[in-house]
Amino acid sequence: MRRFFDKPTPLPLQPWFLVLLAAYAILELSFNHRLLELASGSPVDMRATQLHDMEAWARVVSGLGLALLLMRWLDRVIRSRLLLVLFCCAAGLLLMWHVQKAVVDAIVDRADQTDLVMSFRSHLGTAEALRGRVELRGVPVLEAPAPEAVRPVMRALWTSSVLGLAPDDVELLSGASQLVGQWSSGPSPAQMRDAYRKAVMTPVALGASLLFGLLNLCQLLAGLSLVALERLGLPGLQQRLHAWMLPAWVAACLSWSLTAGNAWVDSPAYREVARPALWQAKPYLAPFLDWSLRAEPAWSDLLVWIHRELLLDFDFRNPLNMH
Repeated sequence: MRRFFDKPTPLPLQPWFLVLLAAYAILELSFNHRLLELASGSPVDMRATQLHDMEAWARVVSGLGLALLLMRWLDRVIRSRLLLVLFCCAAGLLLMWHVQKAVVDAIVDRADQTDLVMSFRSHLGTAEALRGRVELRGVPVLEAPAPEAVRPVMRALWTSSVLGLAPDDVELLSGASQLVGQWSSGPSPAQMRDAYRKAVMTPVALGASLLFGLLNLCQLLAGLSLVALERLGLPGLQQRLHAWMLPAWVAACLSWSLTAGNAWVDSPAYREVARPALWQAKPYLAPFLDWSLRAEPAWSDLLVWIHRELLLDFDFRNPLNMH
């Protein structure tokens, strides 16, 4: 058993490290699907405590993902594998906890009343956007109702997509009177702020969790590929491909993620109106949204299967908040 931790054996080939990668990929990708499910609901359906729990989970799982990447990069620097694990876990958790919190807090703290109103109204108009009954500065959001494969990510990230616009830039072609009637007394300031925080947090958490999940899944696939070559009696080929195996898997995963288009991302309303406005108004949020909108539909089937079959629909609730 001790040989599993021997320093001469490359870390990517260590059985314990491959087990960690597999367990982490399941956790991270399952969390990503659960967050997408919650974000698809109404802003008033997600309680403040639930929003807080998902933010905390997002920082923890992303921190663990960064820790596994740091272990690979620092393995030659830190002599003890035990110290390597402890140091990288501490560094990854602390860094991702503070970075994600700083990004979300900075955007939320700079929000003005227009941002708050925009986020809440766009939440209420999500159903109409999915039906293609919304225009952005006169440009139709969709030519037809959103395809089924795109609905979950568009439902979760529609509000985030239009945060760079003003309320007057978004016109509901039908259903506007019903939406106004739902809130004749007006939402409370707390509800508007929670809706805005959810719109900011969701693409940050989704984008970071999916990226770290895929990178570590690539680490796992690269390690298993090298082990398979060794078991097949091809150590020479294994040595030649050792340095290229991980970059090859990463390139394949990123290519699949970024080339999988969808009706919302490919629409003129997003490309010509919503996306430029978001990059100009909220440049810290825009990269997370761009990545999430592209990558989430590409991996949706895998995420659903992992969450439902392997983690049995685990809800990622804070165990200390039994509500």
